[in-house]
Amino acid sequence: MQPAQEMQAVHDKLVEVLAASSSLYLATASDKSIWNSGAFYAELSPFTLTLVLESHGITLRNLMANSTSAIVIAPDGPFQPFLQGAAQAIVRDATGKEATTEALLRKEPQVEPLLKAGPVEAVELQVSRWRVTDISAGWLPGKELTPGAVSPPRE
Repeated sequence: MQPAQEMQAVHDKLVEVLAASSSLYLATASDKSIWNSGAFYAELSPFTLTLVLESHGITLRNLMANSTSAIVIAPDGPFQPFLQGAAQAIVRDATGKEATTEALLRKEPQVEPLLKAGPVEAVELQVSRWRVTDISAGWLPGKELTPGAVSPPRE
């Protein structure tokens, strides 16, 4: 497989795994604590995810101190295709929070009680790189993918 074809295959697998799942694990760290939490997400693009976090939770507190985070999306366990990523977090404004809520409800309607349970903040994760692992395709270690690695289709 040519490098461009391989990168397109990796991109396609990334999009497939993102669409097939609605939850992720998010690792954060500050000088006070390290933390790993689960969250529902919606993808705005393959390199931009959005989610909500508890307004007074450890995860958001860590992201406010250090916006760097790590992501794992493994919808069916480690022997099925899974994703690992590095991202920068941005807390969204009121308009962004509304857009996040709408995107989450479109993707995973069962998230509605979580959105109403308590104060939450919307967060956008800008992924700087993904590692896409698919053992059945021989991608071990996983294949790295960064924004712009695959050219958009021509119209």
